Amino acid sequence: MKQFILIITIAFLISSCDNDQLEVQNLNNPRFDVLNTESGLLSLATGAYQTSIDADADQIFDYNFAWFVHAYHESMADAIYIPFGNWSFRWVNQPTSITLDDGTLVTPPQEGPQPEALRTRNVRTQTTENAFSHEWMTMYKTNNTGNYILSLVDKIDIRDDADLKRKAFKAWAYFWKGYAYSRIGSMYTDGIITSQPDTTNTNYVPRQRMIEEATINYDAAIEELNQIDGDISGFMSTIIPPVFAPSSFRGNSSSQLLTKEMWIRNINTLKARNILVNKKVDEMTATEWSEIQSLTNEGLLPGDFVFIIKQDGINFNLSANVPIRLLIGWHFLSERLVQDFKSGDKRRTDNIVELRNAQVNRSGRGIQYGTRWGFNDGDYASRINERINIYYGATYDENELMKAEALIYSGQIEDGLAIIDNIRQHQNAELGAVAGTGLNQTGALEELRRERRIGLLLRGVGFYDARRWRVTEPTSQGGGKTGAVVLDATGNLNTNATFNYNYLDYWDVPDQEAAFGAPGGSGNSATYDENVKPK
Repeated sequence: MKQFILIITIAFLISSCDNDQLEVQNLNNPRFDVLNTESGLLSLATGAYQTSIDADADQIFDYNFAWFVHAYHESMADAIYIPFGNWSFRWVNQPTSITLDDGTLVTPPQEGPQPEALRTRNVRTQTTENAFSHEWMTMYKTNNTGNYILSLVDKIDIRDDADLKRKAFKAWAYFWKGYAYSRIGSMYTDGIITSQPDTTNTNYVPRQRMIEEATINYDAAIEELNQIDGDISGFMSTIIPPVFAPSSFRGNSSSQLLTKEMWIRNINTLKARNILVNKKVDEMTATEWSEIQSLTNEGLLPGDFVFIIKQDGINFNLSANVPIRLLIGWHFLSERLVQDFKSGDKRRTDNIVELRNAQVNRSGRGIQYGTRWGFNDGDYASRINERINIYYGATYDENELMKAEALIYSGQIEDGLAIIDNIRQHQNAELGAVAGTGLNQTGALEELRRERRIGLLLRGVGFYDARRWRVTEPTSQGGGKTGAVVLDATGNLNTNATFNYNYLDYWDVPDQEAAFGAPGGSGNSATYDENVKPK
């Protein structure tokens, strides 16, 4: 991984710094003199998540977070489906079996369950077809950026407000390290903790330890922010370009500037997420529900800055993201997602249309690859620049729904339902209130489940939910989904089917890392063409 990270860092700096700031004589023996300046460090900090939009300006690498990683998560949540083999999309969302209304058992026409199909491709020779590699590589690239910032920030000369800037740089580094470790710990069985630039090791630690390390870094970021005396929003606007500032969702605007108070609230919400999504819901303790309540009470508020990516038509005029791919024949809207909308939900009537011709068993690859529905160009899927957000971090809506769930499981059912009503109002769903209708805990949790599916659609938490709700577990172990809508191979509508997903809860360490785990090892790289056709 060392060589991979080294080159990706140089590539970003080439694209970010003015020519007179940079003297790179040989990319095989790069020099980092440029980083020993305030402007160089600022450019590096700007790249903490900028390079995840695409690999880099020249598409040297294709470990793409905004498209591949989000698509994997949303398809495993069965919010969307992807029937194409590119980048192993079709294997990521391949259930083990589907039982139709009449009891007919349907299995995939090619290869076996998802775990087998993905593990078969977890080899270096698969390069970009190894689904396990993309999130891992992107997050360790992000972690490495944080390591570089921390290694340099106390050594360089900083003019004007040096103390504020140093602390803000450190908070930025710790924040993204915490984010990277959170993603690794929430998706992989094991991870690596590394705090030195361009280094890796073979000291794999379990996912729970990765989440602990995430918390350590998040808390370090909060400590730096609490020591800052002054307003950081102006300085942070130089690190966070407008392309990463949030747009509105259905008329609800967010702040374009990040204050330290907002930043701490973002961290609290992300810490709550780490607790919630990494245990089965029936294994949660009263202490953990209480901790989630405490964190979300200090979490994101309406109008707070949230971490996003958007296509601005200038810097990032790309089609490599899920919202656009939903409109150009790459990704498709799942029948199981549509059935979770409540009748009269304006989010559905405004954004979802019935297709002129239903898709059935797309490419002959399984009946899960079929739908009667598609998205409008609107709130969820769009070709229009700056219309929607690609969510990279947490949101106010997620914060509140975590709080609602904690309240419901803690016996405060009406308080939790009131929050669900508030989020539906916040998103202009125009649904009737569920608070005060006499719902018991089971009914309240069903409202919560639906709202997390719909209210947090395409926000990167759907697979986490399916996993912790045991939906992705084998039906033989009580998992799967019953009462599911699906079109059979001849297009007949089934409304009481059973899906046996049998997906991996946590992914294996990618062979791109495991094969070169010792310091000095090399990751694998490949290119991709944005205009490639689905196959």
